[in-house]
Amino acid sequence: MARRNDHTREEIQGMAIDATRTLIAKEGLEGVSARKVAQKIGYTVGTLYQNFENIHELILHANAFSLTQLLVELEKVYQAEPRALPRIIRIANTYLDFGQRHEKQWIAIFRHTLPRDFIMPDWYQARIDALFSLIERAVRELAPGRDKKQIQLASRTLWSSVHGICILNIGNKLYSDNIATPQTLMQSLVTHYLSAWIQEGSKA
Repeated sequence: MARRNDHTREEIQGMAIDATRTLIAKEGLEGVSARKVAQKIGYTVGTLYQNFENIHELILHANAFSLTQLLVELEKVYQAEPRALPRIIRIANTYLDFGQRHEKQWIAIFRHTLPRDFIMPDWYQARIDALFSLIERAVRELAPGRDKKQIQLASRTLWSSVHGICILNIGNKLYSDNIATPQTLMQSLVTHYLSAWIQEGSKA
C-alpha cells in the first residue's frame, strides 16, 4: 500500500477519478466501490475519503468526464451543420451514437442516484446546463420569435423523448428493423415534434 506522501492531494484525486472511470467502463456503475478504487490506486479507503466527501462525489467526477466528452461531440456537430433542423437531427443521432459507443459510462450518468441531502456541485450542474443550453440554441434558430420559457420547454420536452429512444435502444427494447431503426425514429421524432411546435407558434 502506498504511503500518504507518495502523491499530492491533486494526484490522488486524479488517480481515483481515473480508476473510477475504468471501473465504470469495465463493470458499469454497480462495479464501483470505495474498496475497489482504493485498491486500484494503492491507497486505503480512509485516504480516499480524505480526498472525497463520499463515493457519490467520486462518481460525479467520473460522470463529469463523460459529460464533457459528450458535449465536445455535440458541439462539433452543432458547428458543422449550418441548417437548423438537420442540425438537431444530427445532434440527436450523435447523442444516440455516444450512448452506443460508451454504454456503461452513459448509463452511469443517468442511473447514479444521489442521497436526498446531497448538494449537487456547481461544476457538475454546469455540465448539465451546458447540454440543455446547446439544445436550446439549436431550437431557438428554428423559432427565433419564441420567448425563453417556450424555447426551454420545447427543448426539454424534445430531449426527454430523444433520451427515451436512447434508453430503449440500449436496453434492446426497440425491436428495431429496417422500418424503425433508432436513427429513423430520431428523425421522425425531431421532424414531427418541431414542425408541429413551429406551426403551433405561428397560430398564436
